[in-house]
Amino acid sequence: MAGKPFRGAALVALVFATLLVVDPLRAQIQLPAIDPTGNRVFLPLPNTTQLLTPASARGGWLGHHRGNQAVAPVAPPSGHGLGALPGHQGMGTAAAATPAFTHPPDAPTCGGCGQPGCRGGNCLRKSDGRHIIPRPSLPTSQGKLGEIIMTPHRIVAPVGSEVVVLAGLCGGDGHFVLNQPLEWILSNDSVGQIIEVGGMEHPNFNRLVPPTSEKIDGQFARGRTGLKAKLVTRGTPTPVDDIDVLQGQTYISLHSASPGTTWLTAVAPQASAWDKRRATTVIHWVDGVWSVPAPVITSSGSVQPLTTLVSRLADGNGISGWKVRYSILGGAPAEFVPTGSQTAEAESGSDGQATVQVRQQAGKVEPGTTQIRVDVIRPAVAGESELIVESGLTGITWSAPALTLRAIGPRTAGINEPYNYRVEVSNPGDQVARDVVVSSDDLGDGVQFVSSEPKPSVFGQRYEWRLGDLAPGQQPVPINIQLRGDSRGIKRSCFRVASQSDQLQTEACAETEVAAPCLGVRLDGPTAARMGDDFDFNIELVNQCDQPLENVRVAVQLDAGLSALALSNPIEANVGRLAFGEKKTLPLRLRATSSGVQCFALNVVADGGHTATGRRCIEVANVVTGQLLVEARGPQIAQRGQEIDVAVRVTNSGNVPLDSITLTNRFPASLEPVSATSSYQRTWIGDDLALFVGRLNPGQMADLVVRYQAREIDPQAVVQFTATTPSGAQAQQQWPIRIEPETGGAVPPGVGPPAAGNQGNPGSILIPRDPAGELGVSVETITPSIAADGRTAGRFRFTVTNNRTTPDQNVALVILTPPGLRLAGFDNSAAGPIRLLGSNAEGTRHQLETIREMRPGEALTFVVEVNGTLPGNPVLEVQAASDNTLGSVSGQNSIRVVPGQ
Repeated sequence: MAGKPFRGAALVALVFATLLVVDPLRAQIQLPAIDPTGNRVFLPLPNTTQLLTPASARGGWLGHHRGNQAVAPVAPPSGHGLGALPGHQGMGTAAAATPAFTHPPDAPTCGGCGQPGCRGGNCLRKSDGRHIIPRPSLPTSQGKLGEIIMTPHRIVAPVGSEVVVLAGLCGGDGHFVLNQPLEWILSNDSVGQIIEVGGMEHPNFNRLVPPTSEKIDGQFARGRTGLKAKLVTRGTPTPVDDIDVLQGQTYISLHSASPGTTWLTAVAPQASAWDKRRATTVIHWVDGVWSVPAPVITSSGSVQPLTTLVSRLADGNGISGWKVRYSILGGAPAEFVPTGSQTAEAESGSDGQATVQVRQQAGKVEPGTTQIRVDVIRPAVAGESELIVESGLTGITWSAPALTLRAIGPRTAGINEPYNYRVEVSNPGDQVARDVVVSSDDLGDGVQFVSSEPKPSVFGQRYEWRLGDLAPGQQPVPINIQLRGDSRGIKRSCFRVASQSDQLQTEACAETEVAAPCLGVRLDGPTAARMGDDFDFNIELVNQCDQPLENVRVAVQLDAGLSALALSNPIEANVGRLAFGEKKTLPLRLRATSSGVQCFALNVVADGGHTATGRRCIEVANVVTGQLLVEARGPQIAQRGQEIDVAVRVTNSGNVPLDSITLTNRFPASLEPVSATSSYQRTWIGDDLALFVGRLNPGQMADLVVRYQAREIDPQAVVQFTATTPSGAQAQQQWPIRIEPETGGAVPPGVGPPAAGNQGNPGSILIPRDPAGELGVSVETITPSIAADGRTAGRFRFTVTNNRTTPDQNVALVILTPPGLRLAGFDNSAAGPIRLLGSNAEGTRHQLETIREMRPGEALTFVVEVNGTLPGNPVLEVQAASDNTLGSVSGQNSIRVVPGQ
């Protein structure tokens, strides 16, 4: 009877001998795969069984440390379920024909059961350099007082896979006990069965003694803890799925072809402590695979979906009814749509997809990464409660432009002395910030704006600097601003940068303490002039001390490009005595004799060592240009139904004649123009009234009157007049009118103060708002996109057309290139010998030779070549004016400029 079991064991050993591949250097064991059809015990090579090892679950609370010590079971965190295999996007990867885990296991600890560190030099390194193992320790009687250490404590595994569980008896001396019997038991209500049980591994001198392990049936097996370490491998090329069975440990593998739960108990029958001689591992077999959403990158302000996919192992079809809980852990502020909460649950549909949507919180649209935890929950089945089978992490990186602003200025400055601020704007985001505008509505009480580079647009007390598009990572764009404090105290000046297109805005402020010395100096005068012009400055001196100042003397040192009529350089004057609080003003007339920036320095001294200094610079232009001035006068209060007159004067304030002057009038809906001075041609440009003034010589004025009818009550009605010329001269003036309810009775027309000079009376009713043909400009982008390297060429084609039935004369063309584009070439081959005359200093305005005449219906086409210098979508504009055109007409188109390589 004893021979039959022996022959059966020999037969099994023979089968294993034909299927196992052993590496003598690493003792690697390749385990054959079980044939699920039942036609045979094992599948032929190279089929191998998928192993889920204790190392598969490391990284979460399922993990264990490999080493000489036993590792105590770790309880799952509160509210969390079982984790999946680390290094995978869910269990789907674990069920595929790949290693059960993809990262090398942690280096083992040694020197005590469950305690890190080596004691007494009892650690050695294996020859392969991969593992640290303890020196062999002899069994002691203290081992019988030890406790069972099993790992993993709990694990989730896909059906059809094979799970390996390690166990050992931790003795009282801090080492696993060698050659101890262990019994493995599956509870009656468990699914699955035992596949293989590990036995005692003998040293080389005792290889003739067979291992003392035996599988009694699918639910019960016996084994012994080994005398030496062993490395079990699946036979895959990568070593990351190898299983280290340490000295004093043994192992068992289990398999289940159906979902459910396995309760595996290990018992050390020779251990004397009954409450510590047994331990249990729970294995949850799940018929499903899932994938946690991978991290994504998306644009800020968008709504980003996250989808978890759950499917069956057998056929890959989706599984419905599984819950997926998404929780925002931190990072960039975000919320789930549509509830705005920080947690959301989705249930998988028939396709196995469970989807939620995430967006950034209102008012917090900014670049950054939002961290999100994903819990995959198997529903309650066959009497088992819900089970969290995966707790993974993913993230959403929000890509967006950003704006930063710095304001840098001096800590102190003298009263009425200019001081400089430097405002720096940058884009630390990862996208282009579009249409960036720096503005200041609050320079502080007692602070006056002097000048800046670049120059701002001024709207009352508001200053604006338009910077265009800012590329990410671009060098900060500086704005140098000169201010002046006219009273004592700490002056706080604030600046704001905004991009309306990207809904970005931030603010920066700086403070300067304005102190008052005994001698106060203030300079009033222009900052720009033309060569040959005379201009006046006023030098104001004030005694800010509490005692008189005696023998006050002034000296003015002029640059070579300035001169004072009939006065030497330096100019000197003796003011004499200044009483406390007394002010004296000295007039100074200078002449610009050279172009460029010309300056003069002021030095004031008084007895007692009191001094004050000042300096002023004037930008002298050597090109004579035309200038316009617009003045408006009229009543500021009107009654509804009343007709009122607003008088307008247009003056050529330059020293060269200006041609084709057009005055456009913009008005609110509460006012309706009914007539205008009949001596000037009238038409409509869009919704604006336009009057053709024509030519004005230097100093010449044109006076016009526009009559309006007050249609509606409007406390803030404003009419605006803008005078323009094709050469670029422009001036503007606004006039406010408060329209009140009528008081009854006849309403006489209100007439504003007449302008001096030859003023005409209002003429006939305005012409209809549907003029016939006109001059037209169209711009076409030939090259869709170029690189911002300053070399790649892009092309535009623009066409100028005379849509009238009559000829048009003196057609003036101007090409406007914004920041980010540079004019590289001009092709006039299709339009005849029309040349590019030149460009302004900034390289943004390019004047073409005037076209003397265009026949009715004639069209001329030109090609412009540009280079990109800044990423964005810059717009090229072409303006045209002529003798028969009121104002100017324009066409525009954009080109995409991408970052250069």
